[in-house]
Amino acid sequence: MNLSPDTEAVLSALNDAVEGGLRKRNDIGTILELGAAANNAESVNAIVRTGTALWKVYRTLRRLQPGAEGYHQMEQEFGRQLNELREHLATIVQPADDDTLQRFDDIYFGMTQGVIRNLVDLGHDLSQIRNMQRSA
Repeated sequence: MNLSPDTEAVLSALNDAVEGGLRKRNDIGTILELGAAANNAESVNAIVRTGTALWKVYRTLRRLQPGAEGYHQMEQEFGRQLNELREHLATIVQPADDDTLQRFDDIYFGMTQGVIRNLVDLGHDLSQIRNMQRSA
């Protein structure tokens, strides 16, 4: 998907502001571009909120030992956040071209460890965007 100069400028600013850069820069760009093209800030904000929640749950889950109090609940919440993020992504990419749809299908909609890792990485980037929104 071709990104507008405005989206490229936003991505560059985000990439520079995030320590180590964005993990899923191109996909963040696609999400922002599709949201802007459809004048759908609500969907973009829902993706940012859900990705942030996913990242927070993931970080908490990593600190808990399997079997520890609350671990099972955190696992369930992690699964809920994964599915909710996928639902929001599926909504925003509907009008995308076939190549973009296939890319998102391969990267975010499968049921593999790699897909989960990709969603967590996307969640990381989205949480960084959320942090920047809050500090602005």
